[in-house]
Amino acid sequence: NRSIASGRVSVKNGWIFCAILSVISLVISKFVGLLCVLGNNGFLSWNVLNLLVMASYALGMQKLFLVKNLLCGWLAVSPLVGASLLGGGKFMRSESSMKLLQLAAIGFPLQVAREILKDIEDVDVDRGQKQTLPLLIGKRKSKLIAYSIVAIINFAMISLPSYWQMFSSNPPVYALSVVVGVPMCIWASVLPLEKGQRLLKKSIYVLLAGMISGLLLQAK
Repeated sequence: NRSIASGRVSVKNGWIFCAILSVISLVISKFVGLLCVLGNNGFLSWNVLNLLVMASYALGMQKLFLVKNLLCGWLAVSPLVGASLLGGGKFMRSESSMKLLQLAAIGFPLQVAREILKDIEDVDVDRGQKQTLPLLIGKRKSKLIAYSIVAIINFAMISLPSYWQMFSSNPPVYALSVVVGVPMCIWASVLPLEKGQRLLKKSIYVLLAGMISGLLLQAK
């Protein structure tokens, strides 16, 4: 169902569309950057970095061993990092900025783990085309590594008092997200691969939503 893969959109038109969106994003980031304490250089540089990461991914970096997983992990949490650059300005306090970075530290490994699971699904397609963890060590060990990462992150979220204090709010949305999201992660590990990685994706959204909501409620 992908536009370019299905032939509905040509590769040339795809690149043109990406170029237009990139220019628009640069203009917006410069305007937003002028309103934050770092001036436009910090926020604009962050946006340029993301565009370079996306371009490198499309131009072949995704074929390198684990690089694709790391790039996708970064892109998944980059909005949080970008928002943290606004800290101390008109939009956000520096304390909230640090919390966003700590939130990104949770989201990054979870997304990397999900990308490993997606590589397991695509192992037949990737063979001879990309260098992925499942092709190197096998599907079973890769799945074990992915869910081990998830387990470590979930354990940290549950056991570390700093995270409970960091995202505490009234009502306790972070606690609710943990109560819902952690069992989703556990259940995902015992489901068939495709269903499991999709449920894991939803659990990541639940956990991040709880963290972000906690921060927003604190700001009131």
